[in-house]
Amino acid sequence: MFPFKKILCPTDFSEPSQCGLRMANEMAGRFDTEVVVLNVHKPIPHLPTPRMQASDITFDVSAYEKHVAEDALENLATLSGAIFDDEVNVRHEVRMGRPSHEILKFAEEEGVDAIFIATHGRTGLKHIMFGSVASFVVRRAPCVVMTIRACE
Repeated sequence: MFPFKKILCPTDFSEPSQCGLRMANEMAGRFDTEVVVLNVHKPIPHLPTPRMQASDITFDVSAYEKHVAEDALENLATLSGAIFDDEVNVRHEVRMGRPSHEILKFAEEEGVDAIFIATHGRTGLKHIMFGSVASFVVRRAPCVVMTIRACE
């Protein structure tokens, strides 16, 4: 189990998630650890539409999601370049879906040893309304989970 061979770092590009990346960088720099930086986007909800006329204007959801994924990969590369040391083995992944479910699914598929996940520290009504991806992952993860609140 320790030292970790593969760490999953989900990021929403927030400051707390960047702190998690910094922690992963420190650990990966000391051990031969692969860091996988994962960004999950919620898909656009849509219903199949009946066949339209060629003159109708449509929104191509698949093309949009592909564009979002490509943009996210570029942003992950930029962020990683600013945080990770050159000798750290970093991989970038983007998925579409419900963040908490995709993080757990990815962790299981990849057999990660640890998840470093940020928490925004929401409580009360905000926690009820928005839920907590971090708390969902902590309760169901197949591996060690480290929650990161913010850097000091």
